[in-house]
Amino acid sequence: MGKLQVIGRLARVAAAALTPVALDEATKIINRQLDKRKDYVKIPDVKSLSLDEAAKVLEQYEFNYALVKVKADVKYAYNDSDTVLRILPKGGASVDPTTFVKIYYADEETIQQSNVLFKNMMDQKVDKQEKRQQAVRGLTDKTKQVATDVSGKLGLTKKDKNSDI
Repeated sequence: MGKLQVIGRLARVAAAALTPVALDEATKIINRQLDKRKDYVKIPDVKSLSLDEAAKVLEQYEFNYALVKVKADVKYAYNDSDTVLRILPKGGASVDPTTFVKIYYADEETIQQSNVLFKNMMDQKVDKQEKRQQAVRGLTDKTKQVATDVSGKLGLTKKDKNSDI
């Protein structure tokens, strides 16, 4: 018998002996996790609700929560003030009933600052686009001028139709 055949047979015997033990351990772990998670509840998705409505919903589920005001950012421009922008853990996630929930919102001042940031960003984009267009125009004008100069030096300019007669 070759070395590989001996190793193969030993591996089969060892696997057969270890498989029931491994299955028992895996079953125990899975059962522990299922027992641990049987009391879990899903976090309601309160995104886009007013702060008052979101608070009522979370209190019905008896979650502890905190309201967290976000800083002004472009992504919050044109959102409604005092509405839920984000929730952690995310809505729909299954969590322990004692999980602490953070509700992120923006007040009117933050929304206005975000709108200003958004307008500034858009103005910068327009300025960049105009500069790019001016650079392209300048390049094409320069290219035309060089082509005209070269053709003039080589005597390749268009002749007058009347001069051929």
